[in-house]
Amino acid sequence: MSLNEKNASTLESQHVHDVYENIASHFSETRQKPWPNVVKFLNQSKPGAIILDVGCGNAKYFTNTTDTYQLGCDRSTQLAQICKKRNHQVFNCDCLQLPIRSDCVDLCISIAVLHHLATNERRLKALREINRVLAVGGQALVYVWAKEQCRNQNLSTYLKQGKVNKHKPESKIESTKEFCVESIDVNLPVHTNRSNFIHNDLLVPWKLNQKKEQENESKTHLRYYHVFEESELKLLCEQIDNCKVIDYYYDQGNWCVIFEKIKI
Repeated sequence: MSLNEKNASTLESQHVHDVYENIASHFSETRQKPWPNVVKFLNQSKPGAIILDVGCGNAKYFTNTTDTYQLGCDRSTQLAQICKKRNHQVFNCDCLQLPIRSDCVDLCISIAVLHHLATNERRLKALREINRVLAVGGQALVYVWAKEQCRNQNLSTYLKQGKVNKHKPESKIESTKEFCVESIDVNLPVHTNRSNFIHNDLLVPWKLNQKKEQENESKTHLRYYHVFEESELKLLCEQIDNCKVIDYYYDQGNWCVIFEKIKI
């Protein structure tokens, strides 16, 4: 999908930012269990380390440790409020412009954020921002949704949940239904939840918990996603001069990269 900067920003505003403001409470309820490999990455921190979570959501990767300084940021004011009620140090910003000085962060994570950016240029810019705030020798871990949800005949957690709900995800494919984003005159396919992907750019439905959100009980929100091909995330990182890819792997339907800021 090819969009100019203005249209990309509009798409993200309407189908990412506005959506998370409306679903924040319900979304937070569904995001409680940390990914083991993310926890493993964070556990390498040393006493006194500065740890940044870009797109921290409800701060599920924050710990109760007192020997590191944990800082989070998110575009959603509602999610940030949830974090603050849990006494976490979280602020609002856009991942394309982190209000943090360069060369100061020891470890950074950004989990399930980059795939909400609508162009390759914006995704690269977000990675450059993460690398900018890293200290030399600091490392970042980034997760994005993979287009490939079945690998080596193993279903991802995303598809397995569909199977539990009596679907047959291994045989289902994405719906061809489209939704017109009228403000930018672009048609995007609407994904069938818990099914395989056939498009890279799409809208994924989020149906609010009707009991919790009675005022919006019939509302289904459409979130924009760009799902990544196998080498796509790694190739983006390799375009950053002072960035070295340390590891690249597939984890439960996500492509994941660990990179380190190097001195040049």
